[in-house]
Amino acid sequence: MRQNPVSSSAFDHAGVFLGIASIGFAMFVFGAQLPSEFDFVHIGVAGAIVLVVSGALAVAGGMMRRPAIYAAAGALLTVAALVQLIGLALSVRPLGGDASTMSVTGGLGIGLLTVGLSARSLIRIQNSDER
Repeated sequence: MRQNPVSSSAFDHAGVFLGIASIGFAMFVFGAQLPSEFDFVHIGVAGAIVLVVSGALAVAGGMMRRPAIYAAAGALLTVAALVQLIGLALSVRPLGGDASTMSVTGGLGIGLLTVGLSARSLIRIQNSDER
């Protein structure tokens, strides 16, 4: 199967960068020891694990040029954000942290879903044009 040049460019790079950002946000699990100007995201251990796993998945998907993989990472993060939202409404925090955890996981998840699904859509359009 021929590799599509468009799918291997901007979309894959965006998937890798969003995955790296996800792993970077997981470092805020150590936020209690940071000065107050760096303590703007509160992430628990469970949230950090979700961010690292999905970030690694997104980086791997981007490096392998597989939009479905980083879209799956986006779906994982989006589900985690919804779980955190429901947990906040019930006064339970399944991922630890607070609403900032929901914002980070939701934002990264929606971003990865958008990039992954856009790349897949563009590949389908180009493949139909080649026929």
